[in-house]
This record gives sequence, structure tokens and C-alpha cells, in this order.
Amino acid sequence: MNIDSLAQQYYEDGFAMARHVFSADEISELQRHLHEYIRTVAPRLMQGRVYYDGTPRGGVKALHQMEENSAYFEDLRRDERLVKMVGAIFAEATVKPCNVMFFDKLSRSDAVSPPHQDNTFQCWDPPEAMVATIAVDRSTPDNGVLICHRGSHRSGLLPHRSSGVLGFSRCLTKPVDEATCPAVELCMDPGDVALHSVNTIHHSGPNRTDRSRRQVGIGYISSRARRDERAWAQYQEDLERLHAAKADAKT
Repeated sequence: MNIDSLAQQYYEDGFAMARHVFSADEISELQRHLHEYIRTVAPRLMQGRVYYDGTPRGGVKALHQMEENSAYFEDLRRDERLVKMVGAIFAEATVKPCNVMFFDKLSRSDAVSPPHQDNTFQCWDPPEAMVATIAVDRSTPDNGVLICHRGSHRSGLLPHRSSGVLGFSRCLTKPVDEATCPAVELCMDPGDVALHSVNTIHHSGPNRTDRSRRQVGIGYISSRARRDERAWAQYQEDLERLHAAKADAKT
């Protein structure tokens, strides 16, 4: 893995991939910790830290802030290989690890992630922030592969609206111009890592296969990034409104 080439790809495309970063044994250990976290921690998490595919019986589709409840995931976000890659991109700045997330496209699930930019949720200014995605399972066009739009990070933060989807509560108000920003499927094998900017437009479709597509995402920011507190407060307010609406719909 050439760190300089990785950084150059990230700057040009808004995303980059590194192959075979984690070994098969490390991915097996990651799976063991995921299983234990879902079994013992997820049932007692508040809404917003865990999302289910329909109901708790439908399985966990997303987890957030995992580092707060697990020494393993706290250590994972500080993995020196990941920090080195991010550091090559955020030159002359300190790398700050943020939250650890888990996303599962459960087998035969119709759940989708609508087109969005992560900074509509994270509110970093300047947007020197990214997500490092570790592939736990193989991801393919049939099982909900992560799709990024090349060059979309140069557009700045675009207008978003409420999506009505728990876990991805905002989506773009207008379709992506694929002539300018073509879609790229980030097909990965277990142990591969994809990095994408918080301003890169991305999404994923349903899982049409009989196998899960699990990924662990870790947020990183540079020491130059500051949170836009006004935008952050508005996002929190919108999220609470969506949670309340979903809860009312069940009663």
C-alpha cells in the first residue's frame, strides 16, 4: 500500500481504497467482538445508538459510538495503520479519532441508504473529516455495495432534506449529476479499507443475496476541523423529531 498514492486518489476522487489492511485472523477477531457487542450491549442501548431492520427481531442494521462501550473498539479506532493513512491525507495536522460505527446489510433486506453527504450529520468546518470503512464481509453489486460519486467532494455541502429513514435521516434534495460525478461501486473483500470524505456523496442499495454485508466505519477529523454548533443543534432537533414521528407511528 503506497500511502502517497492513497492520499492522491483521495484528493482527486473524494475516496480511496486500501486492500488487505487487516488479516483474516484480525477480521475473525473483529467478527467475534461484533457478535458479543450485538448480543450483550445492543439490547440496552438508547435509540440513536442502535437501529434495527424493522424490529429488534429483524436484526441490528446499525450501531453508533461503539467505542464508549468496548475497549476493543476504542483500540480499533486508534489502529496505527488507519491513523497513518488518515495522517497522510490530513497533512500537517493531528489526526483525531471519532466514533466507531457498524452497518449491516442483512440478507434479503430491502433497506437502502439514500444519497447523502456525511457532513450534513457531522457539521465539520472546514470539512477535514472522513470515514474509514473496514469490510467485514465481501461487498458486491448484489449485496448493497457502498457507492461513492467521484469528485462530488468538491461541490461543498449540498442541500439535504429529511429522508424518513432511521439511521440515515437526511438525503440530497436533488439527484446526483452523474455526468459530472460518476458513481463508483466500492467492491471490497474482508480486511479491505475504504476512505471517503464527509463531503463525498454516497449511498447503497438493498441486499438481494442470502449473505450479510457487514462493515465497520470509523470517523476521523483533522485538528483544524471545528464543529458548526448551530448546524449541529439543528440536526439534533431534526433527528429527535424523526424519532418521535416513528415512535408515534407504532402506537
